[in-house]
Amino acid sequence: MEGHEDIQRHHHTALTVWAVCVAIVLVPSILVWIVRGAGYAEQCVPGPDLCRGMMLGGGLRDTLALAWSVGTDVVLLVGLSFLAMAAAFVARKPLTGTLSLLFLPFLALALPSLAVYTSKYDDCAVSSDGIGNCRLWGADMGMSFHTAASVPDIVLGIAPYCVALVVMMGIIGWFFARPRPRKPTAHATAHMRQFYDDGR
Repeated sequence: MEGHEDIQRHHHTALTVWAVCVAIVLVPSILVWIVRGAGYAEQCVPGPDLCRGMMLGGGLRDTLALAWSVGTDVVLLVGLSFLAMAAAFVARKPLTGTLSLLFLPFLALALPSLAVYTSKYDDCAVSSDGIGNCRLWGADMGMSFHTAASVPDIVLGIAPYCVALVVMMGIIGWFFARPRPRKPTAHATAHMRQFYDDGR
């Protein structure tokens, strides 16, 4: 019984590690979309003027800077995604682990980029060279918008490594981290033995 409780505690710890890694990767992007969603809710058209008296652009700029600090740090991004996958494997959830490495890095880059491109307007500059500036809802967006232009290159750079790790670790996970079949209990074993003896 104690061994079973130890296993459950071990799995719970692994799932906690997985949840922390996912939160570090995705929460900044979710914050970006909370601000962008406020713009939709207030029906503010992207432009240099304030959003119904609110400098919503400042909030979007700051949350984008936070999201890019995780998304554009390739070592941190892939490392956290790999740790999430390993934790899911320890918790004997190989599919969750495989999907974590497959989707987390790309969601961390795609969600902020989508927020940028849905906030652009004709005079709003988004350049991988950092040329020009975009003033949105009362705030200069600076590099928080320009970084979105470099996301395709980052994705192309990390995609081969992530796919290779997914294939390799996915195979290992299905062999070693899949749920183990339960051993028959002493009562079930005795019942099977009695059934066998009665059949003879």
